[in-house]
Amino acid sequence: MKLVRVEFKKLFGYFDYSIDLHDTVTILHGLNGCGKTTMLQTINAVFNKKMHTIKSTDLQAVSFFFSTGVILKIERKKIYLDSEKEKATGITYLAYSIIENEKESVFDSFENTDEYQDIIKRFLKGYRPFPFLERINESTWYDRKHGTKLNMEEVISEYGATIFRRYSREYLEDDIPQPVQDILSSMDVRLIAADRLTVAERVERQYGEDNIKIERRVNLIAKDLSQKIRDTIQQYAQLSQAKDRTFPLRAIKQNSPLTVDEIKSKMVELESKRREFIDTGILEEEQDDIGIHDLVDAITESNRQNLSLYAIDTEEKLNALSSLSSSINLFRNIIDKNFNNKRIVFNKDYGFRFVTTYSNSTILPQSLSSGEQHELVMFYDLIFNASENTLILIDEPELSLHIKWQLDYVDELLQIISATKFSAVLATHSPQIIHDKWDLTVSLSE
Repeated sequence: MKLVRVEFKKLFGYFDYSIDLHDTVTILHGLNGCGKTTMLQTINAVFNKKMHTIKSTDLQAVSFFFSTGVILKIERKKIYLDSEKEKATGITYLAYSIIENEKESVFDSFENTDEYQDIIKRFLKGYRPFPFLERINESTWYDRKHGTKLNMEEVISEYGATIFRRYSREYLEDDIPQPVQDILSSMDVRLIAADRLTVAERVERQYGEDNIKIERRVNLIAKDLSQKIRDTIQQYAQLSQAKDRTFPLRAIKQNSPLTVDEIKSKMVELESKRREFIDTGILEEEQDDIGIHDLVDAITESNRQNLSLYAIDTEEKLNALSSLSSSINLFRNIIDKNFNNKRIVFNKDYGFRFVTTYSNSTILPQSLSSGEQHELVMFYDLIFNASENTLILIDEPELSLHIKWQLDYVDELLQIISATKFSAVLATHSPQIIHDKWDLTVSLSE
């Protein structure tokens, strides 16, 4: 099931958009303030079930149209505890509807129930739920985290679900109806945000303010690649052990061994593969390893049966490394083409780093320029973290990129898509990003 259209109603209380998505890349462009970033954030929040983001977005409704004909609509609604609505801010909740085969199924939210509201109100009257939330009087609270005063409805809107989960005897599941969850789980959606160079992780403390830990994304993706290489090596080792354990019995039972010429041809091919995997950092060069190619001259009719099975087993073992190696090669080809005076190298211990082409000195990822880090982060996510049928949302891909890189960006993106089979939505201000791909654009101008 693929997403083919998204419709926004009264975004910021004003904008109505209907966006048809292309099979490969859709480029959104428009003036500042027209909602490009907010739309990407909304799509990402919905499919990753972060519904609190939708509740706090100035939006009346968002609808998702799928290739199967199914339509999912999410509306922001309000309920009021204060009978005088002009004095009340209201509690925002979400209402869901699914249209399939011209039949509409409507699902309300648990937050729009007396049970939920009564539990939260009773608790707030008797307890202080968080150290940063101070009660001023019966109906007013001071939120030290944001430096704002909140009435009862605002407290419930902001913190009600957390309070319910922490202190109710019942456990509040994700307040998303199961049929809606089934639709959302059918797609993987990822957002590459404009602030992609750092990651802020909140470290929760039982008492006092939470701590914030800042990490450089380039360091995190280098560690991630290191782990991917280690995991692949482990799979390779497990397969090798299994093959080696059964080799004697299979050698005896082998009925149709390869010919001497076939073995020699396969050995040369496998040596080429092995060199590739060493070059991509997956295998290490062994000092005492004579290599597959060195066995070619020793092949005779007397050892043909054993070496035939050896070649077949080795091919199967090396095939376990092919997928990751292909991704690393694609990543390297794009990065080495764009980066001047340096080349990227790979290793299971550090993932990747760079060496200069003029002195062979090492450059760590965090020492790269801002534009280089943006390219690394974007292309790494696209190549290593996007699978078939994933929808990737990229906000302002042009940030810190040289004009030449911007002109090449969509072509490089399409090259990656042809290998990985995902689709992407870009939000950009840059005509250089669009370049000659105006057929892929959606204008958000009035």
